[in-house]
Amino acid sequence: MCIESLLGLRDCNQVEPSTGLYIDDLGINTTFLGQLITDQYLQGSELFVDKRAFAWRKLSSDVLSRLSPMMKSDTVIEGKRVGQLVSDYANVQAAAGAGRYTGIRLKIDPQSLSFLNFYLADINLAIASSNVNVPILIFDMSTLKLIETFTYATGSLDQFLGKTFSSARRKLDIAIVYESTMQSAKMITKKGHCFDCGGGLREAHICPFVDAIGIDLTTDGTNVLSTITTKYTAGMSVNYSVNCDRQGWLCSIGGLMALPLAYATAVEIYNYALTTSPNQRVNTTVTVNRGQKPFATADAVEGIVAARDIAATRYNDELGAMLQNMRMPDDSHCWDCKRNMKYVTALP
Repeated sequence: MCIESLLGLRDCNQVEPSTGLYIDDLGINTTFLGQLITDQYLQGSELFVDKRAFAWRKLSSDVLSRLSPMMKSDTVIEGKRVGQLVSDYANVQAAAGAGRYTGIRLKIDPQSLSFLNFYLADINLAIASSNVNVPILIFDMSTLKLIETFTYATGSLDQFLGKTFSSARRKLDIAIVYESTMQSAKMITKKGHCFDCGGGLREAHICPFVDAIGIDLTTDGTNVLSTITTKYTAGMSVNYSVNCDRQGWLCSIGGLMALPLAYATAVEIYNYALTTSPNQRVNTTVTVNRGQKPFATADAVEGIVAARDIAATRYNDELGAMLQNMRMPDDSHCWDCKRNMKYVTALP
């Protein structure tokens, strides 16, 4: 999430926002928040963080819903399984040995235009079922650093993972491996083999965004020390999908969203002050001014009700101005701008 860099709270040891925008600029500070908290929060800054997160979800939903006519379906762009059995389970690949980690290397290329999520749905190791609790390591091959670990419970059974890796207009290169101390069924990334002009192995093109190849590497536990490209995947197969990363795109225009986020956060804090806080406040020695209305249908002229109404109005104004001045992404995979473009001709 990028919201910590968009909106901050002074004097609370939080990340300093790169926008220079603080909720204090709207009259909400640590003292005021401390007067509102219930036993749900230990301090006012926790209330701020919670309501900022909820405000971001609301803002994201409002932006995406208003832009929905220009967005392509947010379902799966591509989805396949990497790792296909060569012949049958009797055709085995020998163990590489202790200290050697084998599996699949995946390269996800958003072609510099798209914000994409690579969703790793499940994994299967074609190894004897007597092999249990096998540690699986995932490395970022761009940095050669370990980024994820999990335990594969039982050999030859599909195991759900549900892990997402984001590729924000840049190539994502990951290796999914385990220590090859047992034999496995021979598997290749895709039916048929891919070779370069010199006869060497090369990645199989699985879909427009994903290439895959077998890998054999050594590691010290946190860093990749050496790698070898292999024809087989050591019995590993994975099921994946690729979809559009809406949150990544929203963060890329975070500078435009900072002010609407501030007003949305203020609205959520004021709503909390008017609903939950009055009956459950920890600090009851201070009276919080709710504000009064001259008559039932009138706007409040003071207090929290008036502040909430003003923040809500300015949120809508800032959101409308942002959307009117926004340039749509040049991304044909996740957006369909041209189809929805309107033209206005000025007649003489």
